[in-house]
Amino acid sequence: MMKRNPLNATLLAFFLLFGLLACAEPTPATTNTATTEAIAEAEGDATTVPTETDTPETAAPTTMPTETPTTAPKVEPTEAATAPSTGSGQAVPTEPVSYTLTVDSPQPNQAIDVARDFTFSGSISPVPSQRLEIELVVAGSRSGSDTLLAFADVEATSGSWSITQPIPPRRTGPATLHVRVAGTDVAVPVQLQFAADEASTIVTVNQPLSGQIAVAGQTLLISGESRNLIDGKIQVGLFGCPADTDENLEAHIEFEAGNGPWRAQIILPETAASDCDTAHLRVTTGGLTNNNPQVAWASDQFLTLVTPNDERANIFTVWEAAQLRFSPGRAAALVGTAVNPVDGLVQVELVQGDVVLAAATAVPDLFGYWETSLTPPANAEPGEAQLRLSTGADDTYREFILPVQLGS
Repeated sequence: MMKRNPLNATLLAFFLLFGLLACAEPTPATTNTATTEAIAEAEGDATTVPTETDTPETAAPTTMPTETPTTAPKVEPTEAATAPSTGSGQAVPTEPVSYTLTVDSPQPNQAIDVARDFTFSGSISPVPSQRLEIELVVAGSRSGSDTLLAFADVEATSGSWSITQPIPPRRTGPATLHVRVAGTDVAVPVQLQFAADEASTIVTVNQPLSGQIAVAGQTLLISGESRNLIDGKIQVGLFGCPADTDENLEAHIEFEAGNGPWRAQIILPETAASDCDTAHLRVTTGGLTNNNPQVAWASDQFLTLVTPNDERANIFTVWEAAQLRFSPGRAAALVGTAVNPVDGLVQVELVQGDVVLAAATAVPDLFGYWETSLTPPANAEPGEAQLRLSTGADDTYREFILPVQLGS
């Protein structure tokens, strides 16, 4: 009897198994439809990835595919998918609203009586969602104590607005009304004045404005308007630090005045700014410490006090600059101050465009005070002009420019 060789049996089994595997058909790759749908929803664009896969009836591949994806490829969002829509919860940009804002009262350059009520009015289209800001600014001042600030409601159907406010008796002279809403600002120039029948005791201070510079050892120009003075006199006092006490009176004067404009000047002590940076200017009638309720104390204001070697001290001032008027062929007197002028000289020029209509050289005294006059040519064209004050040249040059009017 022949014995089986175990090695031959093993080899025979191996070749039989190999032949069976070679003849078997490969299994085609399938797509997981449920997984594909879930991923498409998560990506936010179900139209990009098919939710159902149709397998074409073709011959089975003879080799296995090199890659078999198990997840749907990531779908990048398209421009349409990221664009905001009314139901997306995203903010949709809107064009800014353009307002047509008119002021009916006051009219340009209209006179407004101080210490009286005045009605501001106008209209706006379309009707804004917020109130209008009404601000009356005296010439050159942005101090809260020198301005009137109020807010006016707009009538929902007509777009009209109106507000009546008392005008503070702090200033007279040029002022500007601003009416604002949502970036729209309409400016109307006006003139503040006393009523012809004003019976109250009032003293206004038109110069200097609150916060302006006062220099120790130099001249401070002061001007204003008054009505019904007590004993026909005005008192001016400048108080140092602490500026809210009467004991620190640095300088004071008293002079006669009446119903109309007035001017004054004081020279600050050289030591006024030694340990002090604020000066309290009080202009009144009936006495600096008079508690008579008829006296208008609203003329109190605070100035910035500096020493002559402070950079802020290098300033020019002109008396009643906001009310300067020039006429062709006529001399106009000018009074001003200049602190630390180069070579002790100040050039004073009346300029229109690029043309110098008139010029003079002023020589300030030890306390910075100067006087001069300018005469525009007789053939000068009426209109806007500039008053230019300057000193020095090249690196030392500095100037101060004021808008003025050249009349007929």
